[in-house]
Order: sequence, then structure tokens, then C-alpha cells
Amino acid sequence: MVTSRARRRDTSAAAALVALRRIVRYLRLADREVEHACGLSVAQLFVLHQLGDTPALSIAELAERTLTDPSSVSTVVARLVDNKLVVRSPSRADRRRVELTLTARGKKLVLTAPRVPQLAMIESIREMTPKRRSDLVRSLESLAGAIGANAVEPRMLFEDEPISTRRR
Repeated sequence: MVTSRARRRDTSAAAALVALRRIVRYLRLADREVEHACGLSVAQLFVLHQLGDTPALSIAELAERTLTDPSSVSTVVARLVDNKLVVRSPSRADRRRVELTLTARGKKLVLTAPRVPQLAMIESIREMTPKRRSDLVRSLESLAGAIGANAVEPRMLFEDEPISTRRR
């Protein structure tokens, strides 16, 4: 016999899974839209948007602005440099520092490409009250730990593998 308490737990679990499915599907569809529109991943376009907002960022500054680690950003930047959308150049102020700027092609792409979901997600999370944001972080970290996702390196969204090797 299923108790009303068990039914409420099942309803809550179902509601949580529905919300997660919607988020994952939204992100996957956005990635496909960006890939179709401009041949880049959502992560690559997100980095281009950040460089378009503030050019001449170092990898460390760009990692901070994209809310990720420098090694993940470095991988994305390398692909953008290879595609001639970003240029690395020594800083005029400090020759030891490398700055990143968009090429003319990169600037044009940022102006014509679809909006990336990371921007909406970051804005929405920042608009939450500190308590709600803290609860969200705690809940997501708890879920990640419970399902074993903490063993997976957190990279930029949909940037785990090159576009050409993804399944369609």
C-alpha cells in the first residue's frame, strides 16, 4: 500500500525530473540552434559574447567572466583562435600578458548569432535572493553528489568534445 507521504515524494521527484528534463532539453536545443546558425558550440559563442563585451581579456579574466576554470576556457579559446574568430596578442602594458580580442569575423558573428542560454541562466541566478541562490546551489551540489556527478570534471556547457565528433 502506497502512503500519501510516499505519493507526495513521488510527485516531488517527478516534478524535479520534469524541470531537469526541460533545462537539459532547452540547453541541447540551444546548442543545436547555435551550431546550425554559426557552426560553433554554445560554449564557443558564449566566450565570443564575453570578448565582445570586454575585449583584451586574459584567459584568467575570461574564466572569471564565464564562471568557469581557466583550463576549460583555454580549450575553447584555442578552437576560436584556430577558426580565426579570436586573436591572441601581447599586452601593450605588459608584454608578459597575453590578451584576447575578436577578429572582424568574430565581431560579425557575435552580432548575428543567436543568444546563448548561459547569459539568461547567469542573469536569472544573479536575480535570485541570496537565500534562494544558496538553496539552489546546495540542492544542485547535493544532487550531483548523490548521483556520482562530482566525479566528472565540470567543463563549459556542451564543450566536452568537438562539434564534428558529436552525434546528431
